[in-house]
Amino acid sequence: MRSKRRGFTLVEILVVIAIIGLLSAFMVPKLLGVQDRGKDTAVKSVMHSVQLAIEAYHMENEVYPMGSDITVAALCENYLMPGNYISAVPKNPFTGKPYTAGDAPGKILYQYDDNSGNYTLTGYNRSGRGKVLELNNM
Repeated sequence: MRSKRRGFTLVEILVVIAIIGLLSAFMVPKLLGVQDRGKDTAVKSVMHSVQLAIEAYHMENEVYPMGSDITVAALCENYLMPGNYISAVPKNPFTGKPYTAGDAPGKILYQYDDNSGNYTLTGYNRSGRGKVLELNNM
Protein backbone atom coordinates (compact mmCIF):
# COMPACT_ATOMS: atom_id res chain seq x y z
CA MET A 1 0.00 0.00 0.00
CA ARG A 2 1.31 3.44 -0.98
CA SER A 3 0.76 6.37 1.26
CA LYS A 4 -0.76 9.40 -0.39
CA ARG A 5 1.80 12.16 -0.19
CA ARG A 6 1.28 15.54 -1.71
CA GLY A 7 4.07 17.45 -3.42
CA PHE A 8 6.30 17.47 -6.45
CA THR A 9 8.79 14.86 -7.46
CA LEU A 10 12.42 15.74 -8.00
CA VAL A 11 12.04 15.22 -11.76
CA GLU A 12 9.13 17.66 -11.94
CA ILE A 13 11.09 20.32 -10.05
CA LEU A 14 14.14 19.84 -12.31
CA VAL A 15 11.99 20.18 -15.44
CA VAL A 16 10.49 23.45 -14.18
CA ILE A 17 13.95 24.82 -13.30
CA ALA A 18 15.26 23.88 -16.76
CA ILE A 19 12.34 25.63 -18.48
CA ILE A 20 12.85 28.80 -16.40
CA GLY A 21 16.57 28.71 -17.18
CA LEU A 22 15.95 28.43 -20.91
CA LEU A 23 13.40 31.24 -20.91
CA SER A 24 15.70 33.57 -18.97
CA ALA A 25 18.66 32.75 -21.23
CA PHE A 26 16.67 33.96 -24.23
CA MET A 27 14.78 36.86 -22.67
CA VAL A 28 17.35 38.70 -20.52
CA PRO A 29 19.63 39.80 -23.41
CA LYS A 30 16.63 40.99 -25.41
CA LEU A 31 15.25 43.00 -22.49
CA LEU A 32 18.63 44.65 -21.83
CA GLY A 33 18.84 45.67 -25.50
CA VAL A 34 15.45 47.39 -25.30
CA GLN A 35 16.79 49.94 -22.80
CA ASP A 36 19.75 50.80 -25.03
CA ARG A 37 17.52 51.17 -28.09
CA GLY A 38 15.30 53.54 -26.12
CA LYS A 39 18.31 55.61 -25.10
CA ASP A 40 19.55 55.64 -28.70
CA THR A 41 16.17 57.09 -29.68
CA ALA A 42 16.55 59.73 -26.96
CA VAL A 43 19.98 60.66 -28.42
CA LYS A 44 18.27 61.15 -31.79
CA SER A 45 15.72 63.43 -30.16
CA VAL A 46 18.47 65.54 -28.57
CA MET A 47 20.18 65.74 -31.96
CA HIS A 48 17.03 67.08 -33.60
CA SER A 49 16.65 69.73 -30.89
CA VAL A 50 20.27 70.79 -31.33
CA GLN A 51 19.83 70.87 -35.11
CA LEU A 52 16.86 73.23 -34.76
CA ALA A 53 18.96 75.49 -32.53
CA ILE A 54 21.81 75.45 -35.08
CA GLU A 55 19.42 76.42 -37.86
CA ALA A 56 18.02 79.27 -35.71
CA TYR A 57 21.60 80.41 -35.06
CA HIS A 58 22.24 80.34 -38.82
CA MET A 59 19.09 82.31 -39.64
CA GLU A 60 20.07 85.10 -37.28
CA ASN A 61 23.84 85.16 -37.87
CA GLU A 62 23.95 84.00 -41.52
CA VAL A 63 26.76 81.60 -40.65
CA TYR A 64 26.92 78.19 -38.99
CA PRO A 65 29.07 77.66 -35.90
CA MET A 66 32.67 77.06 -36.98
CA GLY A 67 34.84 74.13 -35.90
CA SER A 68 35.26 70.41 -36.06
CA ASP A 69 34.78 67.67 -33.48
CA ILE A 70 32.92 70.08 -31.20
CA THR A 71 31.03 68.28 -28.44
CA VAL A 72 27.38 69.14 -27.96
CA ALA A 73 28.25 70.68 -24.56
CA ALA A 74 30.79 73.07 -26.11
CA LEU A 75 28.47 73.84 -29.03
CA CYS A 76 25.64 74.78 -26.67
CA GLU A 77 27.79 76.75 -24.23
CA ASN A 78 29.78 78.68 -26.84
CA TYR A 79 27.25 79.25 -29.62
CA LEU A 80 23.67 78.28 -28.87
CA MET A 81 23.04 79.31 -25.25
CA PRO A 82 24.46 82.87 -25.49
CA GLY A 83 21.94 83.70 -28.23
CA ASN A 84 19.07 81.86 -26.49
CA TYR A 85 18.79 79.34 -29.33
CA ILE A 86 18.77 76.61 -26.69
CA SER A 87 18.06 77.13 -22.99
CA ALA A 88 20.53 74.65 -21.46
CA VAL A 89 22.93 71.88 -22.33
CA PRO A 90 20.74 68.83 -23.05
CA LYS A 91 20.84 65.79 -20.78
CA ASN A 92 22.70 62.72 -21.94
CA PRO A 93 20.19 59.82 -21.94
CA PHE A 94 22.89 57.35 -20.86
CA THR A 95 24.12 59.33 -17.83
CA GLY A 96 21.01 61.35 -16.94
CA LYS A 97 23.20 64.45 -16.53
CA PRO A 98 23.89 67.34 -18.92
CA TYR A 99 26.34 66.49 -21.68
CA THR A 100 30.02 67.11 -20.93
CA ALA A 101 33.09 67.13 -23.16
CA GLY A 102 34.20 63.75 -21.78
CA ASP A 103 31.02 61.80 -22.49
CA ALA A 104 31.59 58.63 -24.48
CA PRO A 105 28.18 56.93 -24.21
CA GLY A 106 25.64 58.83 -26.27
CA LYS A 107 28.12 61.49 -27.37
CA ILE A 108 27.16 63.95 -30.09
CA LEU A 109 29.80 65.67 -32.22
CA TYR A 110 29.43 68.69 -34.51
CA GLN A 111 31.65 69.26 -37.54
CA TYR A 112 31.59 72.22 -39.89
CA ASP A 113 33.23 72.00 -43.33
CA ASP A 114 34.46 75.47 -44.24
CA ASN A 115 34.89 74.57 -47.91
CA SER A 116 31.34 73.39 -48.53
CA GLY A 117 29.57 75.39 -45.81
CA ASN A 118 27.90 72.22 -44.54
CA TYR A 119 27.78 70.81 -41.05
CA THR A 120 27.27 67.32 -39.69
CA LEU A 121 25.91 66.28 -36.30
CA THR A 122 26.84 62.71 -35.41
CA GLY A 123 25.30 60.81 -32.50
CA TYR A 124 26.78 57.66 -31.01
CA ASN A 125 25.47 54.71 -28.98
CA ARG A 126 26.43 53.44 -25.51
CA SER A 127 29.90 52.32 -26.60
CA GLY A 128 30.66 55.71 -28.15
CA ARG A 129 31.80 54.00 -31.36
CA GLY A 130 28.63 52.98 -33.17
CA LYS A 131 26.75 55.76 -34.97
CA VAL A 132 23.11 56.18 -34.09
CA LEU A 133 22.33 59.00 -36.53
CA GLU A 134 23.99 61.59 -38.73
CA LEU A 135 22.25 64.88 -39.46
CA ASN A 136 23.46 67.57 -41.84
CA ASN A 137 22.32 70.59 -43.81
CA MET A 138 23.07 69.26 -47.28
